[in-house]
Amino acid sequence: MKLTGLPARLYEAYNHHDPLAAARLYDAGATHEEIAQGSSRQGPEAIADGLRRFFQWFPDAHWQPQTQITDPNGPVAITYLLTATLQAPMGPLAARGQRLSLRGVHVLLLGGELIRGSEDYWDAATFHRQMNRTTTGETP
Repeated sequence: MKLTGLPARLYEAYNHHDPLAAARLYDAGATHEEIAQGSSRQGPEAIADGLRRFFQWFPDAHWQPQTQITDPNGPVAITYLLTATLQAPMGPLAARGQRLSLRGVHVLLLGGELIRGSEDYWDAATFHRQMNRTTTGETP
């Protein structure tokens, strides 16, 4: 699927593993919310820091956009498939080459030429199930 506008530039930055390029797309007061984790980052620097940490854990992360839904008077929603391999310890979770294949939805609140806010919705149970498996697919 071919994205357009700010969403296209955001996913390009994600897939080039460029946290600074992604952060430059956000307004100075913007927030990014990870709904499944109940966490939020405010401002481009905090958003870039979160992405840097994510890319340390998943250096081969790739987002494949599936659908873009645009409301001319509201947010933009993009469904995606994220694939990656855990390659560094993530808190108490040891890296054993666990493969991640996670569907999600980004909701972007746009304001002019920048993102005012973003929300990332994904299934925490699926994430934890995949990360608690060995590379052969068995639970540890």
